[in-house]
Amino acid sequence: MLSEEVKIYKKILEKELGKDKFQEFTKAIGLYSHGAGIGSFVYLRRIFEVFIYQAKDEALSNNDIQEEDFINARMVDKIDLLKEYLPEVIVENKILYGFVSKGVHELSEKECKEYFSIIKDGIELILDEKIAKRKAQDKKDNFKKNSSKAHQEILAKVDK
Repeated sequence: MLSEEVKIYKKILEKELGKDKFQEFTKAIGLYSHGAGIGSFVYLRRIFEVFIYQAKDEALSNNDIQEEDFINARMVDKIDLLKEYLPEVIVENKILYGFVSKGVHELSEKECKEYFSIIKDGIELILDEKIAKRKAQDKKDNFKKNSSKAHQEILAKVDK
């Protein structure tokens, strides 16, 4: 059974990252809870990489980067290249990816289990930032719509 703490990320993971990403996030947590450190790191890495590749697609569509520059860059440099498109948590903590990658390739099961919570917390912080931005944008959109409607209503009353 999933905790409420994890369920709050379902909508953002599925809507923004893809239908399978919530499942991957919960699989990482499940693997960790059953003692699988490296396996849990693999799923967290997949989620982290989606943030990077979504930012790349957005930057490319805005002609802010060249695909060749992205392809030839190391992940730390990719993060620098995409800093305007990435959540602040990623930009300020570039080491997060190296941490996850090292876990997949070099750390022991024990070490991966030891560091799992740090990576999970980092991903949750990224998701929290995305949720906050979405809420702020929804409020702005709602305000704009309602203030425009109110303005029209007031103008209609004045014209009478």
